[in-house]
Amino acid sequence: MRISSISTWICLQTLVSAHLKPPPNPNGEQLFINNNGVTIHYRKYGSGPYLIFQHGFPDRETTWNDFQVPLFSKHYTVITPTLRGFPPSAIPPNVADYTFANYTSDLLAILDHENAPSATLIGHDFGGGIVQSFSHTYPDKVAALIVVNAPILPTFISLIEYDKEEQEYAKYTIPYYTYEPGQPKNISKLVEWIRNDTYRAEIAAYLDSSPIYGMLDFYKNNYPGPPYGQNLTAALNITKESWTQKVPSMLLWGEEDPYFSPKLIDGLEGWFEFGLRLVTVPRAGHWVFRDQWQRANEEIWSFLRIAGGIEGSFV
Repeated sequence: MRISSISTWICLQTLVSAHLKPPPNPNGEQLFINNNGVTIHYRKYGSGPYLIFQHGFPDRETTWNDFQVPLFSKHYTVITPTLRGFPPSAIPPNVADYTFANYTSDLLAILDHENAPSATLIGHDFGGGIVQSFSHTYPDKVAALIVVNAPILPTFISLIEYDKEEQEYAKYTIPYYTYEPGQPKNISKLVEWIRNDTYRAEIAAYLDSSPIYGMLDFYKNNYPGPPYGQNLTAALNITKESWTQKVPSMLLWGEEDPYFSPKLIDGLEGWFEFGLRLVTVPRAGHWVFRDQWQRANEEIWSFLRIAGGIEGSFV
């Protein structure tokens, strides 16, 4: 056989092998870990530095699959955890199992399982509160922090305690405090602010097939409710020294959020040692990363390039 024929044969075999290689799983590699007796599920995509996208409620870990995972998994190892209380993660039976400390422990267990020394954290809704709690507890494990339509905790606590407007916005949470397993879920009310019809139906079906008491136990433990005016700022020792974030941080905010007063984005700068990049996005609601996904991705990528030293173009 001639050299040229051998080369041709090798090229053909390479092409055949490439076609036989299974394509990347669009649903990611699914993993389960045990954290102090609680099974936590997460999905993993791509390679590179670690980037964690944490969902909130009413939602699930696949909320990032349509618009964020395809882009960011080209440059990062993307992790999308499923919060405890949200299937296929376990649903612990007790309200006390849903404290910020427990959610923070779950994230730490994922990083430990991955042998990841640090990660950039992106959290939406109460996932945004959880990533703030993690960053506050383990700043050495956080490269950067991005909060998406979730309140910055120290300012939110004082505002909801004394501001009538924010208390009016928060009325949607009041039924959550008394919900018990087996009671009507009122799913149409839970998902009413998801703008995309297809995705709203998807999450409605997920909630319909899942117990929701664990999801709502987050609010019972962590979201200030009536009676207001209990001076939680003092009780929680909320001071600049104890609550300042010590990592590069960004707040991405859909301006038409129906759950939170616009006042929540005022006066935030003093709580961030490295300053805060605040990005407000018009014509976007609570799910800004879905409603205006191109703008959201551009802003996230721009921040990551500065905060994390990532090179390369936005593609």
